[in-house]
Amino acid sequence: MTYQPRDFWQGRLARQFDLRGSGETTLSLAYNRACYQLRSEALTRALRDHDFDPRGKTVLDVGCGTGFFTAWYLERGAGVTGMDIAPISIETLRSRHPQARFVLADVGEHPVEGRFSLVNAMDVLYHITDDQRWEAAVSHLAGAVEQGGLLVLSDAFSDMGRLAEHNRMRPLALYRTHLNAAGLQLGGLYHTHVLLNRDLGPLRFLNRAPGLLLPLDRALLGLGVHLGPSNKILVARRVR
Repeated sequence: MTYQPRDFWQGRLARQFDLRGSGETTLSLAYNRACYQLRSEALTRALRDHDFDPRGKTVLDVGCGTGFFTAWYLERGAGVTGMDIAPISIETLRSRHPQARFVLADVGEHPVEGRFSLVNAMDVLYHITDDQRWEAAVSHLAGAVEQGGLLVLSDAFSDMGRLAEHNRMRPLALYRTHLNAAGLQLGGLYHTHVLLNRDLGPLRFLNRAPGLLLPLDRALLGLGVHLGPSNKILVARRVR
């Protein structure tokens, strides 16, 4: 089957319009909530380290999906524009968050209108498997960041190739090349998970206990323990 992103995500979110639809579809809602909780904690650290307070700032949430990060930024006082390729995402979130603006668009196809204090693209770019569309998406995301603003995105930043039909990881060096060319300077990397959001192989029975994995991951992250390639948040700032 050929991967068609718009059809893929429209169908997936139509079946599960919650964190399972944008996360791990075969695992529990509690498991996915734990994964997203760790993402939000890593994002909090990243923004704190880059002295960015969302209150009063403009934020573009690309790949807004089921709205986790849209709500996260709204709760912190940002003015949010959400963008997604799936009509069900835009239609549902418009109803759920009338104070925000939502746009049906594919960042791999067209430049973004306007510039923002922060552009958020969490777990988005590795779902663009075509190289030309990926390069266009990186360029369009970078172009939407205002002077001094931040681009926040996530990937494993390791050349792991195509892990699934809808998933292709790319190395940090490739991101650096394209973002530097677009006038952005890379900041730090922030690990989001250790045991959660990972294939545990023979230990996968632990996925049934997200209440155990969540504090364990927090402890391991605090100690700087990482088990091979895993997702991270990257922050880049527009410097020119």
